[in-house]
Amino acid sequence: MKTHYIKAVIALLAVIFFCETSWSQDYSSRKWEYKFFAGYNLGGSTPLPLPAEIRKINSWSPGFTGSLAFHATRWLTPEWGITSGLAIDLKGMIIKADVKYMMTNLVVGEGDNTGTFSGMFTGENKTKVRNGYLVLPLLATWRPVDKWTFRLGGYFASQQDAKFEGSASNGYIRTGGPAGDRINIETATFDFSENIRSVDAGLMASTDWFFTDKMAITGQLSWGLVPLFPSNFNGIPYKMYNVYFLTGIAYRL
Repeated sequence: MKTHYIKAVIALLAVIFFCETSWSQDYSSRKWEYKFFAGYNLGGSTPLPLPAEIRKINSWSPGFTGSLAFHATRWLTPEWGITSGLAIDLKGMIIKADVKYMMTNLVVGEGDNTGTFSGMFTGENKTKVRNGYLVLPLLATWRPVDKWTFRLGGYFASQQDAKFEGSASNGYIRTGGPAGDRINIETATFDFSENIRSVDAGLMASTDWFFTDKMAITGQLSWGLVPLFPSNFNGIPYKMYNVYFLTGIAYRL
């Protein structure tokens, strides 16, 4: 685990300990409320909508995409408040797809043709994504009854660790366009990790259902509005966004 993640975890635990020992009154009368939660992100870093180059999704899995967060809510009235906090968020996927005439950059390490090629690839593609973020949300919060809380707003995220790599196989790449020279590809690789943007931002919506006074089931949707890659990146011909749904367990301090 990287140093900044360790520092963030220590900071979260210190805040949780302070809040747990500082509050004892009834939850509905508090001006401040604190929540710790852990969950799992399901979704993908995806183009919207799916482009014509992606002909078929053969498989998808989330990989390890955990989340650890602390939220603080300032209640302005018994029903309405403002929530912010800090989260350590891993977002990723492993996906296999058939593609046709997808513009990309490939590294071929063996066979009759070796080297780096830019062009339109047709064949099988496997992509592994796992990006780590420190996330700061800002959410309007509504509590219609004690057991339910709803939030809507946005988030800003700083990318701390990026992985976007994969392979291409059983196909060919045409350099210089659809009618360019054809180079058969048995297996090739790509790694665009260093091209991932350092920031992400978008919309966030979440809900808690408290099945005890302190424990809740949490669902959270984060919809990125900032493309994963900068506009001058030519390794992928379409914009991709982080779209993930988190499900987990929350503990109210």
